[in-house]
Amino acid sequence: MDLEIKFTDLLRDRNLKATPKRLELLTVIANYNSAIPYSELQKKLKHFDRVTLYRTLNALLDSGIIHKASVSTDDTYYAMCKEYCTTECHNHKHVHFKCVECLEVSCVDTTNTIQIQIPNVKIQQVDIEVSGVCEKCI
Repeated sequence: MDLEIKFTDLLRDRNLKATPKRLELLTVIANYNSAIPYSELQKKLKHFDRVTLYRTLNALLDSGIIHKASVSTDDTYYAMCKEYCTTECHNHKHVHFKCVECLEVSCVDTTNTIQIQIPNVKIQQVDIEVSGVCEKCI
């Protein structure tokens, strides 16, 4: 299926207009080989002003289409959500791995299901970030 058609349908399913800016941003994030840093988004989308980029990212975050894969002092990384994220809840069943050498951030599925329970609490989101040296940098 054509990526633009897929994203148009996804945006409409989440009650968002499929604007050219949203479609372009989603295409850039989806085509990046790992989670994409905000600084890289700025480089690739130079024609977006700062406010438009910020608002577009927030609309996609709020709708459960993308998520923050890592937030650190140097940059914020964004990645596509899986189909089980919604406007009410980001429900990621993976960890975020950040290489301390190349600084690449990846969403990694684990062999064990991540389940955390806290008595008398309804957990809505769990974020797990693991750091180390990736396969390429070893």
